[in-house]
Amino acid sequence: MNNSLRAVISILFVIVSFSGFGQSQEISDLLNATRRASAYPDSLAYYGEKLLSYNDSLAKFEGYFAVGYSHYLSGKLNTAGTYYDSALVFANPAKHASAYSRIKRNRAIVYQRTGNVDQARSIYTEMLNNAKENNIPVEEALMLHQLGILEQSSGNYDQAAANYNSAIALYKENRPAAATNSMINLGTLYGRMDLIPRSNSMLKEAVVSAETYGQTTLSARAFNNISVNFRKVGQLDSSNHYLSLAENIYTSQGNKISLIENYQNKTANFIELNQKDSAYHYLNKALALNEGNGDKYRESRLDFMVARVELAFGNAEKAIEYANLSISKILELQSVDDLNDRYQILADAYEKAGQEKLALQIMRKWKALDDSLEFYKNVKTLEELTQAYDAARNDELIEEAAGLQKMNTGLLAGIGAVVVLSVFLFFQMKKKSKEVRLKSSEIATLQTQLNLLKDQLKPTQDYITLKSKAVIPIEELMYIQSDGPYIELFTEKKERPEIDRNSLKSILASLPHNQFIQVHRSYIVNINFIQSIYATNLVLKDGTELNISRTFKSGIESVLRNTA
Repeated sequence: MNNSLRAVISILFVIVSFSGFGQSQEISDLLNATRRASAYPDSLAYYGEKLLSYNDSLAKFEGYFAVGYSHYLSGKLNTAGTYYDSALVFANPAKHASAYSRIKRNRAIVYQRTGNVDQARSIYTEMLNNAKENNIPVEEALMLHQLGILEQSSGNYDQAAANYNSAIALYKENRPAAATNSMINLGTLYGRMDLIPRSNSMLKEAVVSAETYGQTTLSARAFNNISVNFRKVGQLDSSNHYLSLAENIYTSQGNKISLIENYQNKTANFIELNQKDSAYHYLNKALALNEGNGDKYRESRLDFMVARVELAFGNAEKAIEYANLSISKILELQSVDDLNDRYQILADAYEKAGQEKLALQIMRKWKALDDSLEFYKNVKTLEELTQAYDAARNDELIEEAAGLQKMNTGLLAGIGAVVVLSVFLFFQMKKKSKEVRLKSSEIATLQTQLNLLKDQLKPTQDYITLKSKAVIPIEELMYIQSDGPYIELFTEKKERPEIDRNSLKSILASLPHNQFIQVHRSYIVNINFIQSIYATNLVLKDGTELNISRTFKSGIESVLRNTA
């Protein structure tokens, strides 16, 4: 080979090498740009499209992911899922394990938000097991966090809290900056359980973490959830202050999905303040931002908010319509955690509409008796209950109810008898089409019959079974304390209480009336564990002191006289 040819080849090699190096550098610069723009949908989509113009596998899968995530931030979940699927095609799990895991995790989040909960859970569980086997603690923490979200949605609060706490511990040890998100979720969960001081403490710790690591979006999330806690305790000015802090951040980022939630919370505040115009203003702002692209979770929350606003200021029939829409979507998402609020709003809407329906009374019993997902799946929507009421308007209703009471007295046991009776009534009366309005006296008679059946069939138990499936011997139950929508049951053989989603009024009805007494709006006590009673408090045998309310003083004295 002559010298001239060698020179030409050398020049070509240098040109190609520099060209390849230049392209690699451009891709690297764009990847850094996508990371900086991760909270800004429009910029993220721009850089993602730039990456897709390169014929390079890394650029392709990161480009598809960036564009997909921009759609996710804009609330277009189905479109986001399509881009994530394309990203997974180009991603090499062996070569880019971390990036592949990130994309797969985000795909599962889209499945979760669009109602494919089982598919999401399967992916999270698979990735959690893989992280444990390969000793990847940060990945393990990520999956614990996501499974915590699923457990919370299913109403399994204890397991959700355990998952979040485990994730936080792993993050703090291996990647402290990543702990902020799990702190926010745990703080929000505590707020959901009405453990407000604990919730605010965790959320404020999350704010400090977010500010330490420059996580502006997470600061906004924490502000948003602190605002919810202030609303719960009636401090609405403070609540709106924190919402405004969050709104400013979300607006500067163009973060639609978070702005929708922010406006929903402002709507809720103005409902509490009885400010109609402001409530409709922020509701309409939230609705205008939502493009209805498959995010059933977001849509269910907006439907619920429409129902709340209409119930407070507008049309009761419209409130009923939107409450039912929200319930249908929540059932599809398997989110038991959100059902009770919807059913309560629906009940209130029926009352405002002047429809004191038998079906509504049945619905309330179902809601109080069982808070499990499978039970609500059998209900499907309240349309069936409305049909049940329409059927119940037959003039034969009272006779059938009386006959059914006699027929079932020897067969049914426990509070569940009311539900069985209700379901049986529904299917028996569904065939009848003639509509005759029941007189109020007849409705009262039927209600009396149902209540009588409930009282007659209440069994004598030596234990109680909680909704969490925990079984507590009645003789070991010392006292019960109310904590918002939850109760804590303290027993003599356990240091920590059992926690259940219930009310004191409901649990007291299931306990022996001559053994358990309510001594305060927050306490029920087993009289067998009372050591001494004073003017304003009592002392249990283990030394626990409980306040006594004057409201319940006469009842306490009456029970103690009868058992003396």
